[in-house]
Amino acid sequence: MNATTRNFMERIRLKAMAVVLAVIVAAVGVIAWSTIPAWPVIGVGVAVVAVALNSIGSRLEKAVCYGCGGSMAGQPIGERGSICPTCGTINQPLLAKGEIEDERA
Repeated sequence: MNATTRNFMERIRLKAMAVVLAVIVAAVGVIAWSTIPAWPVIGVGVAVVAVALNSIGSRLEKAVCYGCGGSMAGQPIGERGSICPTCGTINQPLLAKGEIEDERA
């Protein structure tokens, strides 16, 4: 599967995994190469992973298509979700906080 056939969610997962693996490899390399104690390096690594995953995950807060990443703003929501005008993927609707509380009641 090449980069053009991966959907939006697969690309986000791949980026997140790459960030985590890169930080692990860099931390192990710094610890092995230098005499720096391990705890500060691990702390910095955890902070970098947290910030990177937060920025990657923030893309999912907007109404985007899970198939192609296109904007789903203003698309009508049907019984099963909304249909992306670009790729035709059916997406679950993003509900506002008030709508989530109404669904639970």
